[in-house]
Formats: sequence, C-alpha cells, structure tokens
Amino acid sequence: GVKKGRNQGEKVITANSLQLGLVVYLAQDGSWTEDLSSAAIFEGEAAMAALATAQAQETLVVGPYLMDVETDTDVTPDGRGRLREEIRKKGPTTRTDHGRQAWGMSEEIR
Repeated sequence: GVKKGRNQGEKVITANSLQLGLVVYLAQDGSWTEDLSSAAIFEGEAAMAALATAQAQETLVVGPYLMDVETDTDVTPDGRGRLREEIRKKGPTTRTDHGRQAWGMSEEIR
C-alpha cells in the first residue's frame, strides 16, 4: 500500500492480470510483468501519470495502484505493504489448496 504521500518516494504500479488473476507490475515499456525487479520505478507526478495510464488498461488488468518500494539492493515492497504484497503474490493464507502454493508454482507462469 501507499504509506507515504501519493507523490512521495519511489513507487511501482501493481495490479492483477485479468487473464490469470496473477499479481503484475507495470514495466518501463508499458507491458505488464510478474517480476517485481523488472517493474518501472516512478516518483512524484510521473507516478500519478503512470497510474492513470494503468487504470485505462481495463482489458488487461484490474485494480492498479501505487505501491511503495525500496530500491537499496533489490526492488522490494516498503513498510507495512510488505505483508500485504507477499499474500497477494502467494495466494490465500488460510487454505494452501488454492493459489500458487497449490499449483506448485514459483514466481513465473508455467
């Protein structure tokens, strides 16, 4: 989630793929990727403009939003958003027979 102001700090745009429901991130070239390290990083007004562009892609993704990230070594969710993003990526926490853990999937589509 966004703990900082919407225009403050480094952000990526995240959403869910309409085709598979998987967590995706907006890449620099405007495509969507499952790899957080390949996500485009935005700040300030550029983040807001990228979010507006993502929201217009309603045939590809659902629920795009700004996610705070840290980029010290790798791109990782920042602050309180870490737990939420980990759950989004892996699937339900109460039932391991659903989501990626049930499919035996790692970070990529098979």
